[in-house]
Amino acid sequence: MRKRIMMSSIVTVLVLGLLMISGCATSTLKMKRETVDWQQEQAMMQRSLERFDQGFFYVYEFRAGIPAAIVADFKDPDRVIKPGADWKKINSRQELEQVYKSGKPLWAKAGMKLYRIEGDDGEIWGYFFAFNNVLPYSVIDSKTIQLGTVREPPQPGY
Repeated sequence: MRKRIMMSSIVTVLVLGLLMISGCATSTLKMKRETVDWQQEQAMMQRSLERFDQGFFYVYEFRAGIPAAIVADFKDPDRVIKPGADWKKINSRQELEQVYKSGKPLWAKAGMKLYRIEGDDGEIWGYFFAFNNVLPYSVIDSKTIQLGTVREPPQPGY
């Protein structure tokens, strides 16, 4: 009987230890507001056009031509953001500029804002532009996340 209790205690400790280790391996991200001034956000958007080659850009559209969110991922091998289903990679500056232009009416109406994607360690993974600071993602490993489906903002009056 005593042997059985000892063995189950050891197994329990090992299982809990493995769960803790696996829980620590994955990173949780925080979405923080980058700026509070619309002019600063406009300047950041302009800088992203100028520095297009320094990162990867993805867009999620509610419907064709209506962007819901834009994500900028730095070319950093330690932190990777992968596009999920329905996310499109933006392949040129002109395409990114077109996405910015096509989204302006919705952004003004829905209150789109610029947020940074930040890890627990304070390192910045990238930026995203959306109507709220919820960017659905799933953790693949400690260095990789995959973007999820962006919900449409609620309609006024609902």
